[in-house]
Amino acid sequence: MIQAATFIGAATGIALSTYLQLEPGKAMALAVFCLLLVWIAVDGIFAARSTWISRKRRNEAAAIVWRRIGTKLVGLAALLGVVVIACSVFPFFTQSSAVRWIIEAGHTTIPISIALAGATILYVAVTDLVAEEPDDYLNQVGRAVLMQDFREEDVLFALRLLAIKCFFLVLMFSGGMAALSDIAEKPAWAFPPLSAAWFEGLLQLAFLLDIVLAAGGYVATFKLFGWHVRATETTALGWLVCLICYEPFFPAISHAFVPYGEGPGWETVIQEGSAVFILWSVATVFCTVIYVWATVAFGPRFSNLTHRGIITSGPYRFMKHPAYVSKNIAWWLVAIPGFLASGLAEGLARAGMLAIVSLIYVMRARAEERMLSRDPAYRAYAESVAAHGLLAMAKRRLASRPAA
Repeated sequence: MIQAATFIGAATGIALSTYLQLEPGKAMALAVFCLLLVWIAVDGIFAARSTWISRKRRNEAAAIVWRRIGTKLVGLAALLGVVVIACSVFPFFTQSSAVRWIIEAGHTTIPISIALAGATILYVAVTDLVAEEPDDYLNQVGRAVLMQDFREEDVLFALRLLAIKCFFLVLMFSGGMAALSDIAEKPAWAFPPLSAAWFEGLLQLAFLLDIVLAAGGYVATFKLFGWHVRATETTALGWLVCLICYEPFFPAISHAFVPYGEGPGWETVIQEGSAVFILWSVATVFCTVIYVWATVAFGPRFSNLTHRGIITSGPYRFMKHPAYVSKNIAWWLVAIPGFLASGLAEGLARAGMLAIVSLIYVMRARAEERMLSRDPAYRAYAESVAAHGLLAMAKRRLASRPAA
């Protein structure tokens, strides 16, 4: 049910923002807002109600509770201050379309900011009252700011989480704004079906849907609903192989070391309208749909470099990394015709460059598995996929064939 709601929420937000012809910033904000509303209505309210009913009574004086809530608000204010400083100093943030839009729209969002501040205070208070262990990382950050004893590991966790949310939320919001602008100018439905532009429009629409889902996931880290971050990546290699796949790192490295995308595109190599062209295009779109389906399966728990619960539904029933596998297959499908048209030497060189990119994703998958394997639930899931997943089914089918 949550997967269907996730798709409907994101699609409704995109369709509504497109119908209203909103400027990109407002359109992206509306799309994410619609997604969050659906998540809360379908999953969040029931989870919060269950948590409230099953909460354990704590024998604490009211003064202690409110003092802790106040400390958490101090910690939250400090983290927001770090966000403001980062968005004011680092070029990645200051030059992003998302931050520029927020700054430009600041004078019109004062009522929204006041409402969010009130909702935040209420949320922190309610979450503290129902939490099994209310002494969380937010409380520890507040204690550190107030120069009281604090747990260093919790403060470091908070800073890692803050870096992840800031970087990826700005990246996804900015990417969504750009994709919405492109779709407004060149929607897929404006082109003849099965044409190159039509297929390109479908891929762009899938890309936008994925970005909206991801942006919503980085916003929806609500502990009250069970969507919180349980752990973050702590190794330098894990961070490196993840961040290198995104702007501003990947474009710089790709241009300097692995420019596999240069050269003729697949749509110029394969004759448009031919059977091969249609089959090739359908295969590429199919892989992209699997990739987006993998994001849909996460629902409100999507996030890089974090553990927010083990996902076993959707394409994750069949393999551990369907998003990475389908994305890389789609890239190879798009690139192979251009490799062939570039000649043997250049084609092999560019294929080798794309192979390096795929290798990075293999390393990224391994890093994620190492982090998640600390959870017994993930180890059980990995064993289940190894025994019953797509590769296991294929091996059993091959083994059952009679010898020639």
